[in-house]
Amino acid sequence: MAIVTALQKQISQTPTITAGAYAAGDALGGLLTFEGATRQENLTALLLGVTILDLAKQDAQFDLVLFNQTFTPTTDNAAFDPTDADLAHVIGHVQIAAADYADFNDSSIATVTGVNLPIHVTGSVNLYGQLVNRSTPTYATTSDLTVILYLMQD
Repeated sequence: MAIVTALQKQISQTPTITAGAYAAGDALGGLLTFEGATRQENLTALLLGVTILDLAKQDAQFDLVLFNQTFTPTTDNAAFDPTDADLAHVIGHVQIAAADYADFNDSSIATVTGVNLPIHVTGSVNLYGQLVNRSTPTYATTSDLTVILYLMQD
């Protein structure tokens, strides 16, 4: 009988975003590198959920597009347009909807659970991503968002 041991891991990234307005379809920040998403090369992980910390209380709807290797990110605040070659390395996306947010006095958080997206990265232990805006937020500072991933590792 084989014994499988799984570890839970939390990884966060704060993308540098524009202090200003965005249009729907724009890249929101640049390349996100989630270091140590797997414990070793050729091992896997399971993305369980995502939390967004929104210091500007914009409650923006967006997609977190995930890649199994590094890619050429779309410039912040430009129409999201990965190359065909990069698109081949997309492993999935997580939608953040308006209903996922809980509002506080001057900030909010969104939590998406039950994602259950299998992660297998290529030539690394890192997972990569970029946010794609689906609404029209206006942020106050370049560090208003933080993305937190919750993973179960092999």
